[in-house]
Amino acid sequence: MKRYRLNLPPLDTLLFFEAAYRAGGFRRSAAEMNVSQAAVSKRIRQLEEWMGEPLFVRDGNRLRPTPLGEKLYQTSSMTLEFLHQGLSTLRIQARRPLSIGANTPVGMFWLTPHLRDFGLSSNACPTRVITSDDPQDLFDHDNDLTVTYGDGALPGRISTRLFGEELTPMASPEIADRFDGVSSIHEIPQDRRPALLNFERASPDWVDWRVWFQRVSFPDFDAWPNKTLSTYSQTIGDAIKGKGIALGSIRLLRAEVASGSLRRIGSEVLTSGRGYYISHGERSGLSEGAKSLMEFLIIAARREAG
Repeated sequence: MKRYRLNLPPLDTLLFFEAAYRAGGFRRSAAEMNVSQAAVSKRIRQLEEWMGEPLFVRDGNRLRPTPLGEKLYQTSSMTLEFLHQGLSTLRIQARRPLSIGANTPVGMFWLTPHLRDFGLSSNACPTRVITSDDPQDLFDHDNDLTVTYGDGALPGRISTRLFGEELTPMASPEIADRFDGVSSIHEIPQDRRPALLNFERASPDWVDWRVWFQRVSFPDFDAWPNKTLSTYSQTIGDAIKGKGIALGSIRLLRAEVASGSLRRIGSEVLTSGRGYYISHGERSGLSEGAKSLMEFLIIAARREAG
């Protein structure tokens, strides 16, 4: 067992020794340490007693290091600098905001409102959000937590499922009202079909309109007018503006449906088998803030599921 208290001199004696060595005397080192010259002399004498021989040759107020003093300075200065750097890094980490990374859609539509609620809770702490559609980009940003889309298999990470993905056609009230009586978008006559708002898939496991048609056994995707946008979030924005039908994620868009910005068309719902998971590195310890936020989000997701 390491017994630092028994096997090392008091830390303050090393601090006074390092200052006295650099200053070359008691007067200047006392001014630097904001103590009396007698206090500096006392600490140096205490360290010399611990070492067993003199560290300086006294010449009035001037100090000349002995050979042992030279060696001790080289060791102690490096040790103190190493300790300084390590503690500075830890202080920065302790003061930096809690960082959570998320896929752009879940960050925009689900996570951000919940972060506001967390910020109003008794466990609130400074938090920043990093969004990207590349999961690895999120993992590489030194985030404390991530919320990502997939099957939950994340090597080197501990993941918890928040909710599964359910996809259904959604549009603005103006468009949805035109097809209020249909049970399926398949029933919409070809000459009345709004554009399907599609998006570029960032990963092969993402479900876009073409995949959705295949999975619900609709044969005629290519017979529909469609518009491909850069991101899923853009399709939702265009759907709210009445520019077509988006493939709505039911759990992500609860607020938009509740506010009336979007309405479902038909009753088909595709359960993709994938979902959204909150995770953290299995070897990285979580701060109390990160633990509180993770628990808050898990509880919120379960509450929404009913």
